[in-house]
Amino acid sequence: MQTSSTIDVPEAGLEIDGNDAAGPPPTHERIDHLLVPASRIEARVAEMARDIVAAHDASSTIVLVVLLRGAFVFAADLARALHRAGAPSVRVEFVRASAYGDDLKQAGEAERRVSLGVLPTDLEGTAVVVVDDLVDQGYSLERMKDALAATDAASVRLCVLLEKMLDRPSAAVAARRAALAIDFVGFRVPDRWVAGYGIDAAGEFRELSDIVAVREEAYR
Repeated sequence: MQTSSTIDVPEAGLEIDGNDAAGPPPTHERIDHLLVPASRIEARVAEMARDIVAAHDASSTIVLVVLLRGAFVFAADLARALHRAGAPSVRVEFVRASAYGDDLKQAGEAERRVSLGVLPTDLEGTAVVVVDDLVDQGYSLERMKDALAATDAASVRLCVLLEKMLDRPSAAVAARRAALAIDFVGFRVPDRWVAGYGIDAAGEFRELSDIVAVREEAYR
């Protein structure tokens, strides 16, 4: 199984030309700093698409199983990039997954629950790629991976735009993250609350073209 390369994004953010930024500037009261500019996201998604195509048989139908809601923008761009990269057939399916409520985080690992919507059918012989916006503690991806393992798909791989480098994960979370074995990662980012490019912070900032780190204290 091929695993794509990853890109580390420093805690201080990226030094970019002002023309690369889109949407509210980093001085927005609930935005701490720009983390990944739109131009770099676009380039990385194209690289990931080429990696995904290279990892599958040339005749495979690639089925993107997209976790809603945060991954919808990433998935749309990835599907088009797969076509440009030479994927012969791409299907896109959506599954709603909920691990958080309106709060950015919920206290206590025991309180975490993941609810999945209806899984796609007709996966026999297909190459499934689960697409998520980010992996934090890994609950949603673990739940989806387990659910798809029971299907007749030829393969199931995991693809995330952002992989959070958790500062102090519990032993259970560290084990879960290690067991996930994510195949395609866009960026490794600090353990910060992030938003933009389809990802929200308590309902805000999905519309941004960039990915930003938000001020956690603004939501308490």
